[in-house]
Amino acid sequence: MPFRKPVSTLGGLNFWKNIDQNEYFIMQQHKTGIWPYSYRILMRSTSKEIANANDIQTIREDWKYLEHNAVPRLNETGFLEMSRLEDVVMIILKTKLG
Repeated sequence: MPFRKPVSTLGGLNFWKNIDQNEYFIMQQHKTGIWPYSYRILMRSTSKEIANANDIQTIREDWKYLEHNAVPRLNETGFLEMSRLEDVVMIILKTKLG
């Protein structure tokens, strides 16, 4: 799974189209294909990239992982008493990446 530490998208949002989204995350595909990877997942609240992949199957697996592991935790009242989505995602990614 190509999860990564959240990084800024450095602009360039015009070169990506949304292909799936929920309350917390946005999955995008690069419009031109001239990029090191074709798909990515952003955190909606910060627009920071947290995953990328070159094929749709891999990015969909990451999406499912987030839906089943991150979103339920984000919806918990007082989850670790954190208010920022980025902090929650970092904890989940650290657990997943070891």
